[in-house]
Amino acid sequence: MEREDVLEYLIEAKECLENIETGLLNFEKTTLDGSLVDRDLLDTLFRHFHTVKGSSGFFGLSGIVKVAHAAENLLDFLRKMPEAQDEETLEILLTALDHLNELVIHEENEPSGGDLYNEEQHQLITRTNQKLESLKHSQVQDQITPNQGSTTPEFGLFNDTEAKQEEFGLFTTDSQEEKKEFGLFTPSNEKETNEEFGLFTEKTTEPNEGFGLFITPNSGESSTKPESLTNTNTQTKSEKKPIQKKDIRIDTDKLDSLLDIVGEIVINEPMVTEHPELKHLKLDNYQKAALQLKKLIRNLQEITLSLRMVPIAGVFSRMERLVRDTAKKTGKQVELIISGEDTEIDKSIIEEMYDPLVHIIRNAIDHGLETPEERKESGKSPKGKIQLSAIQSGKEVWIEVRDDGKGLNRDRILNKALSLGLVHQSEIETLSDENVWEFLFHPGFSTAKEVTDLSGRGVGLDVVRKNVSTLKGFVDVSSVYGQGTVFLIRVPLTLAIIEGLVVRKAETYFIIPSIDVKESLYIQEEPIHELYKNNHSFQYRENQISVVDIDLLFGKDSELNSQNQLEKKYVIVAESHEKQMGIVFDEILGNQSIVIKPISPIFKNINGLAGCTILGNGHAGLILDVRKLINQHMAIVSS
Repeated sequence: MEREDVLEYLIEAKECLENIETGLLNFEKTTLDGSLVDRDLLDTLFRHFHTVKGSSGFFGLSGIVKVAHAAENLLDFLRKMPEAQDEETLEILLTALDHLNELVIHEENEPSGGDLYNEEQHQLITRTNQKLESLKHSQVQDQITPNQGSTTPEFGLFNDTEAKQEEFGLFTTDSQEEKKEFGLFTPSNEKETNEEFGLFTEKTTEPNEGFGLFITPNSGESSTKPESLTNTNTQTKSEKKPIQKKDIRIDTDKLDSLLDIVGEIVINEPMVTEHPELKHLKLDNYQKAALQLKKLIRNLQEITLSLRMVPIAGVFSRMERLVRDTAKKTGKQVELIISGEDTEIDKSIIEEMYDPLVHIIRNAIDHGLETPEERKESGKSPKGKIQLSAIQSGKEVWIEVRDDGKGLNRDRILNKALSLGLVHQSEIETLSDENVWEFLFHPGFSTAKEVTDLSGRGVGLDVVRKNVSTLKGFVDVSSVYGQGTVFLIRVPLTLAIIEGLVVRKAETYFIIPSIDVKESLYIQEEPIHELYKNNHSFQYRENQISVVDIDLLFGKDSELNSQNQLEKKYVIVAESHEKQMGIVFDEILGNQSIVIKPISPIFKNINGLAGCTILGNGHAGLILDVRKLINQHMAIVSS
């Protein structure tokens, strides 16, 4: 068997195991007792385990076969006796699922023939088989117990024949059926039986219709019955015909290559259509064709980007298992409410969103939600709620995690910040709640009284901020004490192509992401105030905001040092986390789609560049990281 075939199957196996996890969690929610067992769901779970077992056996993955077979046997018994389902059974099936995931990942990374490789996996199979035998034994005892009080059925002297026949489903109690076997008598209700199957028409009309001599008044009606029945059947079949979704599996590297090629087309299109040699020529038909080409390339670009867009449901569904397990560890009752899971986002961003969501939700359960007893005392429902939602807002996707717990404790956070030296006692009264919540993202910051396997080390929210910042995103926190906390993650739809404002400073071209631009101004004469060298401010509406020269980015002194006012300059007011800063440029060329390219190692030590690109005029452009520029400047000012 080729290694490529095995790897391709393991990808399919992962998808099947994800379906199993979703099914098991739904099974737990809907089967509070035996009367609520969903037989269809049991059948579906059984088929998934059976598929994993059969396909793995074909590829010689014996370890996966053994675990899946044990789980399959347990599910097969539950299909016959659904009332035997209990909490331990579900825990065994979930543990089996975890081991199957481990075996799949182990086979991907370290091919070993697919057999079991640790003692826990052998113990799971033994535990599963023992549980199955225990359920079978309990079922036998339940069947024997009701018959111990009566001896009549044992002797077989008196028995209800009809009840026995109905139990096995082999005989009916109607004595006329015996006559029918010999064919001597025809029951009066035979007509109804025939009509029930739709195979025969009324017997008395058949001879007349056969010879064609007599036509009964209702013959027309009877002749239309088969036709109408056929039409009904045809309509039913057409209604039940499933809609099949056509899709194929494509390597993401091929999609990346396609995106790169389309990006090159986007870059080269203005280089051709807006070539300097064509400026002084009157080419009406050419301009029409060029405009049409630009529209087609734009459509091609959008379609190519959409190929990498996938629903965020894949990440959201994995949170259900996390919530379940964390709630059991903390002894809390938690309900996860998911909405907006159909929102699409770039695949590369989705892969990086898992860890931030894990840390936020764990913190919400461990620190945010109260115990059932504490919630009752506060007049709340014993079961806490966590709402996980996603929505597209412009060129961003907003992911919100909201809980109805006790909220953030301002005093407790400030005391911890004081002990770590993050704030001075004199500054406490002037700090807004938003500034206090920012301490939570500081490395090593934790308000937990003791370190557990869930929290206490102060690395959770630090990882959240770091991962989201890598994606050019933001994390905002809001909280009301006693009511709950909200974490809002804002990330771009894609990292491959952005909308940017192209500007020029001297002979260098820069791109500022449009999402970071608050306003662009052309200033003929505006006084500026020099606080000290390389630090200036000017009046922007009702506020004084910092204004900087982009030369500072490259270690040069600002040209504003020798000036008392701005004259005939463009100022781009950029904003990040409600912090504003003006950046001075010589010219604004306009807004356009920018294909992001990796930055050269020459610029690796420059803190404030997010990448580079080739502009339509053939010049290279540097993409600015506005957030880093503002944070860096604010840090210098505050120091």
